[in-house]
Amino acid sequence: MRGLLSIVFLISFLFSVSAQTYDEWIDKSFEYIESKNWEEAEKSLIEALRAQPANPQNALLLSNLGTIQRRLGKNEDALQSYTSALMITPRSVTLLMNRAALFSEMERLDDALNDYNQVLILDNKEEDALYYRGLIRLEKNDTIASRKDFEQLLKINPKSANARIGLATLLKSRGYYTEAIDLYTQVIRVNPQQVSLYLNRGEAYFLDRCLNKADEDVAKALEFDPDDPLAYVLRAKLKLARYEREDAARDLDKAVALGFDRTIADSLLNKDREKK
Repeated sequence: MRGLLSIVFLISFLFSVSAQTYDEWIDKSFEYIESKNWEEAEKSLIEALRAQPANPQNALLLSNLGTIQRRLGKNEDALQSYTSALMITPRSVTLLMNRAALFSEMERLDDALNDYNQVLILDNKEEDALYYRGLIRLEKNDTIASRKDFEQLLKINPKSANARIGLATLLKSRGYYTEAIDLYTQVIRVNPQQVSLYLNRGEAYFLDRCLNKADEDVAKALEFDPDDPLAYVLRAKLKLARYEREDAARDLDKAVALGFDRTIADSLLNKDREKK
């Protein structure tokens, strides 16, 4: 009897140590996240999962782990973490949204589309899901479905900036530059410091051959963020349109130094050379 009690006590003791270790690893992960020490945060969460692999709380830990791994550039590991979490809570909109965003980053658009579809089955008023699904559909040249998503988003939220940005992107891709410019302008009035809006409207002005207006938007974008490579790319396109090839080349070099793809930059110059 005494031996049995000793075994029971030992099991209870080990369980309490395990539980304590689990909580301690979680606490450590929060500390590391707060200090942005992503490598140690990842290790702490993995140790917590090892301590209690069957704990129902692990869905949240796996979600956090996936997000940290994305920050570390470990996309395949992050995908495995999100997928494992979804095996525990398959109807989690947050997890599906996170995995869809990761699929998009990995250029697995069909998989991302499937996750956004699932989100909208669970919640047909999820605004971000409608917006990003609309963008993916536009990327896949499904303009009718894309427009439906953006218009549905606008119906749900008449003040939605994303709905207007999505529609403007769609209109710009179809050559309706004036209408796209108007929509971008509406959003800029509410978000006057958002660099991407000036660059998108500037591109629409450029495509509509309103070069001076495009210049103004590029200047505004650089005022808010002088290290945005896309601003230099657009300014290079404007200079090429004015036959200022050397200045355009310098802007493209600057864009490449800030992270823009050299191959694409060279192709812009080569296309301009071929025109001549």
